[in-house]
Amino acid sequence: MQELQEEYGEDQLVCLYYHVNDIYMTPETSARASYYGVSGIPEVDFDATEKVIGAGSSVIYTYEPIVVSRLAADTPVTMTTTGVINDPTAARADSSWVTVTFRAVDTVPYGTLRAQFVVYEDIGASYPWTVRDMLRTESISTLTAPGDSVVITRKFVVDPAWNFTELHMAVFLEDTSPKLVINSQLMPDPFDNRFVQTDVRAREIDYMGEAVYHTVLENTGVMSDTITVDIAHEILPEGLDPYDWVGFYCDSDGACHFGPWDYVLEPAEKETFAVHGMDNLGTVQGMALTTLTATSQGDATSFATESFATFVDLPSILLVDDDGGASHETYLETALGDNGYTARVWDTDVKGRTDLTELSSYWTVLWTTANADGSGIDVDDENNMMAYLDGGGNLMLASMEYLSSRIETSAFIPDYLHLDSGANNNGGFVMTGVGGDAISDGMSLMLLGGPFPPTNSDGITISSPAEVMFTSPPGNKGLSVAEDGHKVVFMTFPFEDVKVAEADPNNQRTLLSRILSWFDLPSGVEDGDIHRLALGQNFPNPFNPVTKVAFTVPEGAGRVTLTVHNVSGQVVRTLVDEELPAGPALAVWDGVDDSGRNLASGIYFARLAANKESAFRKMTLLK
Repeated sequence: MQELQEEYGEDQLVCLYYHVNDIYMTPETSARASYYGVSGIPEVDFDATEKVIGAGSSVIYTYEPIVVSRLAADTPVTMTTTGVINDPTAARADSSWVTVTFRAVDTVPYGTLRAQFVVYEDIGASYPWTVRDMLRTESISTLTAPGDSVVITRKFVVDPAWNFTELHMAVFLEDTSPKLVINSQLMPDPFDNRFVQTDVRAREIDYMGEAVYHTVLENTGVMSDTITVDIAHEILPEGLDPYDWVGFYCDSDGACHFGPWDYVLEPAEKETFAVHGMDNLGTVQGMALTTLTATSQGDATSFATESFATFVDLPSILLVDDDGGASHETYLETALGDNGYTARVWDTDVKGRTDLTELSSYWTVLWTTANADGSGIDVDDENNMMAYLDGGGNLMLASMEYLSSRIETSAFIPDYLHLDSGANNNGGFVMTGVGGDAISDGMSLMLLGGPFPPTNSDGITISSPAEVMFTSPPGNKGLSVAEDGHKVVFMTFPFEDVKVAEADPNNQRTLLSRILSWFDLPSGVEDGDIHRLALGQNFPNPFNPVTKVAFTVPEGAGRVTLTVHNVSGQVVRTLVDEELPAGPALAVWDGVDDSGRNLASGIYFARLAANKESAFRKMTLLK
């Protein structure tokens, strides 16, 4: 039932677990079992029309056709449910409530109708949908013709022994003779929000550059809510602080915030944000992972997050950690670091599957299943990979059992990997490179002694334009594909088993270096010594009384001036007027003019000029 609910969603399949003969049994659940005429357990009653007793390894194949059949049956009654389940330790005992509107959209050809209200709790993975309370029912006799409607409200008490954060309300309408569930619905979360649209989640910037991301927050609950938005760096290069790489967000009114700010949103109302990430230092390569968090004040357990990875003077790389909850992604992270790169790590066991927006935000995606099989990669993943590659992406996929564990496949395997067939789990302990290959030439990779055995590596048979990249005595073990503006490297052996300390070229660092080089580094990120005239945003801003202004001087700039102007354009302070060496520099302004007088609060502008180029930044002095 859990698998079916995951597949069809709670909006189509509402499940209730009436316990009998165990510690969760209540007089109401026992009465319900009698009502359904339960003769053996486990028993499943689908809309009270079809009964299945017992279970077994093929039970899902018995259940699913019944679910499909019931979903195909039209209902003449729609339902709209709202309500709140409150913490019993923080609210009045009867402060929880539910209101449901039943509306006839067609002739209702049934007998005695009755509305049921069921409070249930998800008690771990083994006891979801455990019925805790059944509220007073309501008989309905006025719901017969199109347009008829009935509104029913119930207040109820939450037992402090229940985990109210795992409580839910299910409402259903039944015809009592014959027994038939006409419609059902779960009460939606009253306070819920999510980021419903984002352009990209990663960008590459030069030293002193700025990345801007756009995202949309929506109140997806059914009640008005005050939502607190905040921003913070999850990751910064070692030794740096938020003053070095700045993050802030601006809303649709143009107001910008470096910390928490409250937004009142009605149901379905949206707020648009521009999230800024700025390199205020200009000397350190790396990645800043900046997260925007939106927390409901109506329900502090309801929150949404969106994270953005800004790569300074480095190519953007996403590492999809799909190893079944292990920690083997550290091998790729280390190999990246040894090559001077870094990556945004996406742990599928923590964050779920990646979407197309995430993949498409990066120059290269490294995807590893390590010693887990490839069953976690489904058709949706493959469709996203194909769309990412169609957009010109680069993909390295390393998975021992990807081919042998796939049940439902897409065009990804024949049309993008160009695999004709595979030999399941045929092993191989030494991977030999192909002479003249841009990646594997001269390599002989010994896999024994790694963190796990490579015995489940699949063999492959390929077709053009794929090219064999590695072989072993059991057969082909790796391929590369370059076509239609994208590139793919697929290895059926685990990258993690390649030796770390082996001499070049037979180690993880060199293997990954060659793969990334074959992918062709994006222009503008290979050389950290190339600088351009750049003026960073002063920080802090607003400020009182001192702020820092970071800037970068290009080669051959000659004389450099950094001046402060008032809103009339007059120069009030000259901070720099001299020849400077190429590279990053920093100036400090203490809020006084060239005569040493304290300036009034207001808007000022910093102007950097050199070699007929100039740049401006707005600064705010507050006293």
